[in-house]
Amino acid sequence: MYSWRVTKYDPLNRDVDGNYLNHEEWTEFSDVGTKVSIEEYLKTEQNYINAISSFMDEIGLDRVYVIALEQWSDEVRNQHDKELLSKIWIEKAVNIQEVRELAKLTLRNAIWCKLGYKKQFFVHFGYDYYMYIGADRECMKAIDAVLQSGLFVERFESPY
Repeated sequence: MYSWRVTKYDPLNRDVDGNYLNHEEWTEFSDVGTKVSIEEYLKTEQNYINAISSFMDEIGLDRVYVIALEQWSDEVRNQHDKELLSKIWIEKAVNIQEVRELAKLTLRNAIWCKLGYKKQFFVHFGYDYYMYIGADRECMKAIDAVLQSGLFVERFESPY
């Protein structure tokens, strides 16, 4: 299985232990309005969501399964997606549109989830806008698309 860390963080700004050195960087949705504009946030969020779609497209997946799911009711209410989440549960198959919505909610700290498809694909979300993608093949087209969007892709094992 190939595994990557997909982030907005330039690897050149990491120390020898891999820690990101720019502590002024925005790291979550609550930073909108203070550290990041809503326009920049939405563009970055869309790039993350598109990254997932690019990998799924290259593998030929139109659905994945919810492997893990945690919901925070106040944030779900704030994002107005209670109806969507009432139809989502662990082991449920979700289509690409639902994947996009789940990714958005996860990036906005309303939920946390892990998605996957057998031993072919996974997407895991970490703290501070870290995302981990795994696939049973190299997915060079997807990696190129993600890099073209301005995000960074590093070989990395998911800690989740």
